[in-house]
Amino acid sequence: MTTEIITKKEHSFFNFRKLKPDKRIIIFLFFVFVSSIFWFLKQMEAEYEATISIPVRYSNIPKDKILVGELTNTFNLRIKARGYKIIEYKIGNKFLPVIIDVNSLNLRIISKGKTRRFFALTQFLNEKINQQIGSELRVLEIKPDTLFFDFSRIAYKKVPVVSNLNILPEKQYMLKGAPQINPDSVVVSGNKSIIDTIKYVYTEEIQLENIDNNIDKSLDLIAIQDVQFSEDEVDVSIFVEKFTEGTQKVPVKTLNVPDSLLLRVFPNEVEIVYFVGLNDYDKVFPQLFELIVDYNDINLEINNINIKLLRYPEYLQSVRYNPNSVEYIIEKK
Repeated sequence: MTTEIITKKEHSFFNFRKLKPDKRIIIFLFFVFVSSIFWFLKQMEAEYEATISIPVRYSNIPKDKILVGELTNTFNLRIKARGYKIIEYKIGNKFLPVIIDVNSLNLRIISKGKTRRFFALTQFLNEKINQQIGSELRVLEIKPDTLFFDFSRIAYKKVPVVSNLNILPEKQYMLKGAPQINPDSVVVSGNKSIIDTIKYVYTEEIQLENIDNNIDKSLDLIAIQDVQFSEDEVDVSIFVEKFTEGTQKVPVKTLNVPDSLLLRVFPNEVEIVYFVGLNDYDKVFPQLFELIVDYNDINLEINNINIKLLRYPEYLQSVRYNPNSVEYIIEKK
């Protein structure tokens, strides 16, 4: 009978004492691992406090005001939630930005002047944030606890647009007038202290080479920080045409000569040389130019007086004349 019992024990399904030491360790560690999992899952069901970050965006800023300075773009939230939800956030971190409607905030004024400062307490955003992040996370505290808004009244100003072009026509071609810009001016708006400094708005820079026909392009305007434009781009038209060289003999007039004197110049006629588009070649006459010598420029120690070109057609280019000065004689009447 005793022998039979001993035999059964020796052949039992699990005899821990008969196991080798290394197998005992493995089994022990297995049970520790399983126990740890159950303990961890139980702990994840418990509630904990943690701090998380959530992005912030702003909407509905009053149309007649402009924000001066930077606003906070992140809230640090102290929350309470089950452990697994906190871990889920820490791993995923997928919260959408909180959209703050500035018009709906209970703004309170701190200081007045050209720039007015207002503040709003973020505690009034708890409900909104709770709705967004879900009922499983409960917001206990928001940092910063106060939002500050510096508002300035918007100033408006109309300024001309200046093209920023480097144009190189093909040989025997010339620009036909300045590039045409449409619209030629824009309204800029923003903080008055910035708007007052703006004299022009410039287009983006482009390089055009070997141009032998007319070009129409849309160009972006170069942005100015914290300034709004009524237009973001303009249309620019560039006109080119073939040209030739032309010449005219133009008389030299005298200016500011006292009534009692007579100023004679030699030669009294000067040749003007210029480039002109083929379409305008026959439109150029000597009467379209005005060359003068000014009596007030006379230096009696020098026998010559410089010639000045006061007027010529704007569609001409590379206008020059020779000689640049003439000899003179002063006579009494």
